[in-house]
Amino acid sequence: MKLPRPGRRPRPGHRPAGRSVTAVLLTSLLALTAACSSASGTDDATGNDGETALLTIGQADKVMNLDPVQPPTGGRETRAVKRQIFDALVVQGRDLVPAPQLARSWSNPDELTWVFTLRDDVTFHDGEKFTAATAKFNLDRILDPKNNASWQTQLAALVAEVSVKGDHELVIKTKAPAPTLLTILAFQEIVPQQYLEKVGAAEFNAKPIGTGPYKFVSRTEDRIILERNDDYWGGKPKARQLAFQTIPDVAARIAALQAGEINIADKIPTDLADTLTGGVKAVSASGTRIYFLAMNVTAAPFTDVGVRQAVGSVINTEELAKSLYKGRAQALNQPAFPQMFGYQKQAAGFSFAPQPATATLKSVGAPVTVDIKQSDLTLAQAVVGQLTSAGLKVKLQPLEDEAFNEAISTGRSQAYLGSWGVAEGDLDAIVGRHFWGQRGDDSRYTNYESAALDALIEHARGTADQPTRLADYAKVIDLLVRDAPWRPLVTPDEMYGVSSSLQGWEPSPTGIYHLTEAYLAG
Repeated sequence: MKLPRPGRRPRPGHRPAGRSVTAVLLTSLLALTAACSSASGTDDATGNDGETALLTIGQADKVMNLDPVQPPTGGRETRAVKRQIFDALVVQGRDLVPAPQLARSWSNPDELTWVFTLRDDVTFHDGEKFTAATAKFNLDRILDPKNNASWQTQLAALVAEVSVKGDHELVIKTKAPAPTLLTILAFQEIVPQQYLEKVGAAEFNAKPIGTGPYKFVSRTEDRIILERNDDYWGGKPKARQLAFQTIPDVAARIAALQAGEINIADKIPTDLADTLTGGVKAVSASGTRIYFLAMNVTAAPFTDVGVRQAVGSVINTEELAKSLYKGRAQALNQPAFPQMFGYQKQAAGFSFAPQPATATLKSVGAPVTVDIKQSDLTLAQAVVGQLTSAGLKVKLQPLEDEAFNEAISTGRSQAYLGSWGVAEGDLDAIVGRHFWGQRGDDSRYTNYESAALDALIEHARGTADQPTRLADYAKVIDLLVRDAPWRPLVTPDEMYGVSSSLQGWEPSPTGIYHLTEAYLAG
């Protein structure tokens, strides 16, 4: 959900749908493409052995800390890099179901005990062995509140004790049945204890070591280089090096792709996907990212639940999905998409009902400011167009990455347009991180609090009975629709531009890159 860059501030009431925005992007794209030199990717072509010297991924947003624990841990762009360097005990599959990774298997002798059998053939990049003691060290590090780990409160709410049995068996005792434990573990990358303790957290973040398919080489402000781990337990990757390049401007990303300077470009707008020609193409996967308009309930005019409800009523998400994403997005009436556990098919949810909401919004008077990141500009303009048409005066405020994060995390934002990837596939991943009171200020950027909501979240988290959890989640969604700290918008398909010669890779619904089989043909 992180990371904007500055951009030209659009006029409030600017045309909402993408035609004028697209025209600007296409004009920029043609200019940039003309200016680009010959493709550097051709210098990195595949040899006779099927290997590729270099694959370059262009990403819209900045990569944050590479240490899995040290904040800011960033969003998918950061995890895309971390998942090349590190592995986790389990990995989230394309079907959003956890699958074995460093853990070969797991079992539940009783409803409060998880026994993980770990791989015995894994070493870190510096030769240190991966053992059950290593896994315990990592979980203890996350659980220690002094480390301010992103997942600390959620994991601590579940875990009573972590212990080991020999070198390759990890035992986790939970405080109650923990149906979300595996999905949480899928996002806890494993680091080497000896190296971390030797160099310290700051040096580890600068030069991370993991068990993953690629080793860290170097980092500059906008580029990270990784090299192949020839001894990777999962098999030697086909690309000898990976580069992750931050390119915030979409026209610049597409131009770099067409020039062969990058081989994969993320966050391609749907209305530009059909323009990808000249040795490049668009590929997509069903999305798992929820876009939303968040309102700070402690900042006027959003202290008034009637104003928040009115905002929810004048936003037409079906129109956003149709006109802005050309049908390649799911319109949302609740903070969940249909593939998620906890989605309520029969829920009334938010609906487009502009009358009498427009009268409420016209009475607000002073303009409201919506903070955004640059990569969300097109969607933000469309949403603002709908709000201004309904009588609310809105000013868009694009911010630098760090300024955006600071504004929303400190509660200074009056409102912001954000997104959150829900690769976990469970409603707890949204409501537990953004609305659960025990998280303190971490991720609860709307300052919304509800004891009733907290109780429902905790009850759903503490039972393995799925019908009970669904019933709890139905009440959670009803509360969030009633109190309206968010207006959920859309879940778009994950859209990428790729070199036509790219083989062995397809996008994942989770937005995480699986690149071990990727190479450039010819």
